Amino acid sequence: MESRAMRDYIRDFSLDSCAHGNQGYSRVLLQLFGFTGHGKSSFINSCKYVVDDEPYVAHAKVAEYKKKPETMIRNAYKLTETITLVDNRGFRIMDKYEFGEIYLQLGNFLPLGREVKWQENFGDMLKLLESERCDQSSDFIVPVLVYSADYPVTDKNYMKDIIMAARDITGVFPTVVFTHELSEHQPKVWESFRQMGVKNSFSLENYTAEDTKKTRGKHETILKCLQEIIKDVEFRMLEERDAIGERIDRKKLLLEYAHKREMEKQKEEMEKPLGKIKKQETEKQEKQEKGDCILL
Repeated sequence: MESRAMRDYIRDFSLDSCAHGNQGYSRVLLQLFGFTGHGKSSFINSCKYVVDDEPYVAHAKVAEYKKKPETMIRNAYKLTETITLVDNRGFRIMDKYEFGEIYLQLGNFLPLGREVKWQENFGDMLKLLESERCDQSSDFIVPVLVYSADYPVTDKNYMKDIIMAARDITGVFPTVVFTHELSEHQPKVWESFRQMGVKNSFSLENYTAEDTKKTRGKHETILKCLQEIIKDVEFRMLEERDAIGERIDRKKLLLEYAHKREMEKQKEEMEKPLGKIKKQETEKQEKQEKGDCILL
């Protein structure tokens, strides 16, 4: 009965029924992001399986575990009339350019249904943002970080930077979904994220094409995760909001980020020749001093 009640709550949720109505939002966009191969696509399929209450279907294409990722296109999957899941392209390494691309996806500045290509420089990111004209201010964005418990966190600072950037861009602190909860590393991974300030997190095992047997544990964890996300949306909708203004602020923040990174890159490029010249001068001086020592 508890599972059915949670499922009905998720299915029936409408932005129109919030305290101040929809305030210009037409849907809730759950932005799934994280490393490639950590289970974003599988989580989408699991959510659809649990909420639709129909035979399992692999809506989002899933690569073999720990193999080449399948998601290159930023695809959207409708969960209910109000909630849409977005399978963003995952990142491979903690790279500044990939960070920029992740932020563009989270900010909803890249079109759905198209291939995501990593930017080669921040100048391209600036151009993309400046020329972007698509109005997607009606999307209430909720970031959801999917992280496999099979992978211990090796660099907490970078991961925390991503989490905090996601919060700044969307205005919502990310919910974290730990996949492969039976992994021996799960306790350490959970503790690492707790130290980063993550409070809203869920550990689970995804349903797969090879394992569709329904269990109360899996169902209730997935439903609880979705329910808590919706409750947070309802809480935030208690405030009077400006959907268009928020999108403008997101764009301004990303433009500032891209401009700052481009300036840093140009500075690094300018310092390279200077560093080379300085190195050559140092080597020349060392040779001269060595020659003087020989003469003595």
